[in-house]
Amino acid sequence: MDYRSLLLTFLPAFLLLGCVPAIQKASPLQDTVITNDLEKSLDLFNHNDSLLVREWWKNFGDKQLDSLIEEALSSAPSLQSLEARYTQANTVIESVQSRNLPHLSADASVIRERFSENHIFPAPLGGSTNNQYQPQLSLDYDFDFWNARSSRILAAQNTALAQRAAIEATKIALSSAMCETYLSWNYDEQKLIVLNSIDQTTKEEIKILEKQHKLGLIDGIAINDKKSALSRIKQDREKLQRSIEGKKEALCVLGGFLPSRAETLQVPHIHDGFNLPIPKEVMLNFVAHRPDVAIAKYTALSKSHTIEETKAQFYPNISLSGLIGFTSFSWAKLFDHSSYTPSAGVAFSLPLLDWGMRKANLQNSVSDYNASVYDYNGVVIKAANEVVLLLKQSKYLELQRQFHEEEMAAKKANSEIAYKKRLLGLSNKLPYLGAKKIIEEAQIETLSLNEAKTELQINLIKAMGGGYREDTNASR
Repeated sequence: MDYRSLLLTFLPAFLLLGCVPAIQKASPLQDTVITNDLEKSLDLFNHNDSLLVREWWKNFGDKQLDSLIEEALSSAPSLQSLEARYTQANTVIESVQSRNLPHLSADASVIRERFSENHIFPAPLGGSTNNQYQPQLSLDYDFDFWNARSSRILAAQNTALAQRAAIEATKIALSSAMCETYLSWNYDEQKLIVLNSIDQTTKEEIKILEKQHKLGLIDGIAINDKKSALSRIKQDREKLQRSIEGKKEALCVLGGFLPSRAETLQVPHIHDGFNLPIPKEVMLNFVAHRPDVAIAKYTALSKSHTIEETKAQFYPNISLSGLIGFTSFSWAKLFDHSSYTPSAGVAFSLPLLDWGMRKANLQNSVSDYNASVYDYNGVVIKAANEVVLLLKQSKYLELQRQFHEEEMAAKKANSEIAYKKRLLGLSNKLPYLGAKKIIEEAQIETLSLNEAKTELQINLIKAMGGGYREDTNASR
């Protein structure tokens, strides 16, 4: 072997080692920065050491709700689509990992051909017709001195993890949307009950006023006012019925059910008084509990490994190829040593004249990574602000509910006074019915406030990650 020729072959490769251009990578927000900032808000609210479980909606105690959500999580088309993409991402990992092994392939051919008498083949081959048998086994292998393949594998693994986090994010969005819709339907049904009671009270008032009108004690204005109020109550009742049907349809759309499913749904039976604890564990490790943050994180990690793969293109590489085959016109002599046609080759990849293109590819990878880091920072900041905002809104709503309870207590006291005056004969039944209706109308406001509280709690559950926990085996 001519060692000088070999040295001249490898010299350009060694000269190019370490010629990767400088890059500027963006920095993601540190988890400790987010945690420290959230800890400042934690002191403003009651919290405990409880855990936020995945099936949090079971705390509402409605079997129908549990069944609807469980069925949706197992068969909703939106989830099935994401799961198909996750399967595809895992297939990509297997495809990339397979390149770590030498590529071995086998093929065989049989060709029947007449050879020209006026070509390079002399007689007796020229002018004859023969079968040509050619089986062969080939082997190819690219060395990975600079870990390009391992970086590609890590990039694919993090892409798959992002897909899995996307499935979890969709599950949380689906369960919270179905739960919120279902509970809103529950409050509509309760408001409908109160409206029916107000309807009966108003009809009773009209009867008393009509008797007074017949006696000439009053004119018809008061009766017409009550009839107008009764018409308004009927409008509100029909509006609630329309809202209820819309929410049944929304549940079918969210869960991936056919429209006929709405006809089988029963009136909800929700346990009142559900209060979401604020898990201190979530606030102290916030980033690991948000699937949308995990998506952005794994995406950025995947882009980071892509940079490492692109950097490997600046270095030389070696590829080996080999072939073992037989070629024969005669089947009987196909596997004789005389038909044996081996070959072997070594290929060198030297980045000599395309450095500019490789630099552009690297810069493109860096820009892609930086964009994903900025996306990650934006998602984290938005998520943290969302939690703090919902906590503050919950606090203000709780104060509003306390003031409403004080208002209700005063109205109930007036109702009791009116009732006692009626028993003592100091007034007729109308003042008592009026006080009773004021309480019933306030009960609708109570239900609206309770619905707002429930909606905030569901949104807070969603903002805290809905029981999601980041995979601790994630590829870094």
